[in-house]
Amino acid sequence: MKSVLHEFYYGNIIPNEKSFVRDSEYGKTIKIVSDYEEKLLKLLNNEENELFKTFSNAQGDLNRISVADSFLESFCVGMRIAIEVMQKQL
Repeated sequence: MKSVLHEFYYGNIIPNEKSFVRDSEYGKTIKIVSDYEEKLLKLLNNEENELFKTFSNAQGDLNRISVADSFLESFCVGMRIAIEVMQKQL
């Protein structure tokens, strides 16, 4: 079995990619968001459509930043836990 670091280095572990099952809660929620976005865009004129797309892109950027920050913070907390456990074993 290859190490986690080896798998991560060679791109076999990609933390920011997530696959999901369409019938899962996550998949169903994505479908709802997508359907409503499509309906909303049909109701907007060109200027409003561009405004919404700009807003949506900014919201996506904010979500990516937030998820990355949460990942990094969680990773650091996990490492601190691991270090504490290793120190207590010595």
